[in-house]
Amino acid sequence: MNTNQSTSTFLRFIVFSTVAATAGVAMAQSAPADKCVPQMSRLEQRLYQKAGEGPDALRQFIFIRRGIYQLDMNDVQSWAGGVDATRTACLRVDADAAAPTTAASADFP
Repeated sequence: MNTNQSTSTFLRFIVFSTVAATAGVAMAQSAPADKCVPQMSRLEQRLYQKAGEGPDALRQFIFIRRGIYQLDMNDVQSWAGGVDATRTACLRVDADAAAPTTAASADFP
């Protein structure tokens, strides 16, 4: 085994990992901060997306992955509905907080 080749491969891996991590941090810092967007795993994002596309798309997605994740259609639909309700409530609170309060104008003598 060539030591120079294995060292070179290792150094390439380290450089690539460092660049990828730095780019990820930079992208995360530049992302807009929306506190009403739920933090979800990749699977949860896909489930939420499929639930939004309709019951047939969700059913097919769950059927394909039934042996891996052991998901239940009713549970996923209830969860997605809860996420929608929570996000809607959060947006409503933000909209109420951002709305300027108007005082009744009265003519004072």
